[in-house]
Amino acid sequence: MLLVGQPNVGKSLFLNTLTGAKVIVSNYPGTTVDVTEGRTKVGDELWEFIDTPGIYSLTPSSEEEKVTYRLILEGNYDFVIHILDALALERNLIISLQLAELGVPFMIAVNFYEEALKKGMEIDLKALEELLGVPVVVINPFKKEIEKLKNAFKSVGKSNYSIQYDDHIEEMIEIIEREIDYEGKFSKRGIAVKILEEGDMVCRLLNLNKFENLKERYKTVHPNMTKDIVITRAGYAFYISQKILTHREEKANKLNLLDNFILNNPIGSAVFSLSVLSLIFLGLFYIGGWFQDALGNLFEEYIESLSAYLSAYHPLLDVLVTNAFIGLAAGISIAVPYVGIFYIFLTFMEDTGLLSRFIIALNGLMSRLNLPAKSIIPLMLGFGCSVPAIKSTRVLSNFKDRFKVAILYSVVPCSSRNAILFGVVGHYAGMGYLVLIYLTLLIVFIITSKILGIVISKEKLPVVEEMPPYRMPVVRNLLVKAWVRMEDFVKVVIPLLIAGGILYGMLEYYDLTAFIVKPFRFLTVNWLGLPANTIIPLLYGFLQKDLVIAMLANAMGTYDFGAVLSKLQIFTFGLASSIQIPCMIAFGMLIKEFGLKRALIVTISDFIYGMLIAGLIYRLALLI
Repeated sequence: MLLVGQPNVGKSLFLNTLTGAKVIVSNYPGTTVDVTEGRTKVGDELWEFIDTPGIYSLTPSSEEEKVTYRLILEGNYDFVIHILDALALERNLIISLQLAELGVPFMIAVNFYEEALKKGMEIDLKALEELLGVPVVVINPFKKEIEKLKNAFKSVGKSNYSIQYDDHIEEMIEIIEREIDYEGKFSKRGIAVKILEEGDMVCRLLNLNKFENLKERYKTVHPNMTKDIVITRAGYAFYISQKILTHREEKANKLNLLDNFILNNPIGSAVFSLSVLSLIFLGLFYIGGWFQDALGNLFEEYIESLSAYLSAYHPLLDVLVTNAFIGLAAGISIAVPYVGIFYIFLTFMEDTGLLSRFIIALNGLMSRLNLPAKSIIPLMLGFGCSVPAIKSTRVLSNFKDRFKVAILYSVVPCSSRNAILFGVVGHYAGMGYLVLIYLTLLIVFIITSKILGIVISKEKLPVVEEMPPYRMPVVRNLLVKAWVRMEDFVKVVIPLLIAGGILYGMLEYYDLTAFIVKPFRFLTVNWLGLPANTIIPLLYGFLQKDLVIAMLANAMGTYDFGAVLSKLQIFTFGLASSIQIPCMIAFGMLIKEFGLKRALIVTISDFIYGMLIAGLIYRLALLI
């Protein structure tokens, strides 16, 4: 079964509840879009659910919509479960109408029904069921309502509801129905509408003709076919929602004072944005710092006793194993707490509805920085990971804006760079130096965006962001989603930390580090005022920024960095590690999205830019 629905309708929580959080997350073939699969056993039957990316329509425009649309057209499922948000009926019903039109067997699972009742909304679900001719059930993602679903599954079928378009569009639909050579599970009429609406994908996936000549013939009466179809369908969604929905007047017009303050008041937007950023900052600094101390002390005792034991056997074995454990210790005690805590904060903001409001509240700032309004969405994603953030620039309307935002990721610290800043700078140099780094990054971001705004023109477009109601998060679901986001770090990066430690141990044992360190002394010692060995983590970090802390520990022979580096040196190292394209994977994504030449120019320029700024600020600090 496919789970389909708009963003923030509770699909992921519904899947986690049904399957006991035993889910598999993978990229849809040929994309970086995540698709989640889960299985659960009911009696002797094994049910398999596929959670598709959140979409607003089956008229594909974004990568997420293309993946969901393709999964539906591929037809490898028994039926579709459309998760519908009771608080936004009209907007959600557009997907139901598209499923009905295509002849897809589906049912509707209504979420947030109780919340709708509390807001004075009364929904006639029986009338909706009769209108569309498909089962409609109320769900509660917090409960494993297997029996209710099992009963609904028995009556799932195709909808008998039909949308009537204007005469010219109906003429074209009839012509295409007569001429297409198709026998399959979908409605010929629905396919004909899709050919007129978007053409390329449905024709490619079902091996059909494109009928471009037919569209050209009717172009004078319908110059924008897709728009006319979309508007008609939206009108039907409005009609159905009005037919089944009534409001109790005393609650219907009640204003949300908090949202008014946050979104419509400049002072409220500033207070809210600063509060969110401060909570994340303080949470990472204090909670992450506590975990770092606790885990670091455990590893330190173990490594000392291990080294004493191994040195009696062979010095090479001692160097290799000890360095491997230093890398592992730095990763688990420093990187894991900060990355994990960040993703818990991010998931909490998503599940409570705060993230959307945070994005909208920062919208005004974007225009002042010569950035398109919608750029706040990919920039916010950049605080998590630069790789999907670079891909998410596709939400912007033109290539220039996308490239401009991609350049700015060099000064938007991802979770891995945040781990370096909090775990190294904050922990060993103190909060003052940590705040100074973030202020520096902010100033550099503003200057860079202003320069890019002059060099690259900006297109003024409004930001469109789903704003769900405030909700209490489910702790179990919050932890599962946070784990899914950082699972790659644990499974991929931790082994790399160990391998990096072993590699550095071999270089150190055979006295080969000088071949790497010596040519870069002009940069580390002369320009940045750092020990020569720090070039190893600075360069090695390009493979993966999560490796920087471990390689710094290997290079310094300890992860008690305060014992071997001054506070100013720690600050300079943190700054030099932050202003650059974060890793090889992000570099690969830049190549994919913007081409090799642009990716090389951006990456090399950002590295030079970062080293230049770090060295200048180091010299300024010496003068002060």
